[in-house]
This record gives sequence, structure tokens and C-alpha cells, in this order.
Amino acid sequence: MPNTKKIADSLLGQDLSDADCKILSNIVKSRQLENGEILFDEGSQDDMLYLLITGKLEVLKVLPGENTISIDVIKAGSMTGELTFIDGVAHTMRVIAKKDSEVLMLHREEFEALVESHPMLTFHVMRSILRYSHTLQRKINMKYLEMHRMVQNQYTAHY
Repeated sequence: MPNTKKIADSLLGQDLSDADCKILSNIVKSRQLENGEILFDEGSQDDMLYLLITGKLEVLKVLPGENTISIDVIKAGSMTGELTFIDGVAHTMRVIAKKDSEVLMLHREEFEALVESHPMLTFHVMRSILRYSHTLQRKINMKYLEMHRMVQNQYTAHY
């Protein structure tokens, strides 16, 4: 499948025209990951936005002694690395392939080169990232409320 179609079928593509997807397809790079392969590690910095095309990725928090806690599973069509892509901050989690996967990688410098020639494309990409980040924030809030309710129920049942 051509990269234009892969971008269009992703969450990022929801806000993009066919022409926008074609322009982005010229600057993204494809990477194949084998099951268990690390996409990026906590503390690394790569200025990339990753679009998961096929497979599954697992988000892990690394603890002392190389122990990890599973935080989330990313499904095909989703994106990751958005904060590093926007701000250049280091990754706060490890992301590994849960099974053989394909990602498209968009580098910030190459994306920023489009700002003057394709301002609406860059606006649409940033809007899509913001919408996705907002969705993640709502998901985190729901998990927090669920955990808070469980702790409160345990406390009231105990006393």
C-alpha cells in the first residue's frame, strides 16, 4: 500500500486532504519493527512523529532494575511521539512492538520545512496532533477516576 493511503487511513489522515497526504508521503520514512523491538526508549530524543500502520505497540514505564509496567497498547492507525515531535522533549516512556509492526516516521525538521509552502497542511497536522493528545488526556483522566473510585471503595469497605 502506498504511503499516501497509509497516511490517509491513520488518525492523522482524518484532518488531511488527499493532496496533503501525498505531500507528507514524500517526506515520511517507513520502518519495520519485529515483535519485541524497541521503537524508542525513555530518555531518548528523536524529534519524530510515528504513525502506526500495522501491528501493535506497547507503552512501558521503565522502573529500576529494568522492570517495566505496561501503560497502554497503541493500535494501528494511532500515533505516538507527538510531544517529542512538537517540543523536542525527551521521551518519557519506552515503546516496543507487541507484534511485527510498520510505522511511518515524520521528522520535525522536514515537517517544519513545509510551513511556508503548505501552511494549511501544517495547521491540519498540528490540529490532528492536538485532537489526539486531548483524547489521550481524557483517557488518562478516566483511568485516574476509576482508580480513585476503587481506592475510595476499598477504604470505605475497610472502615
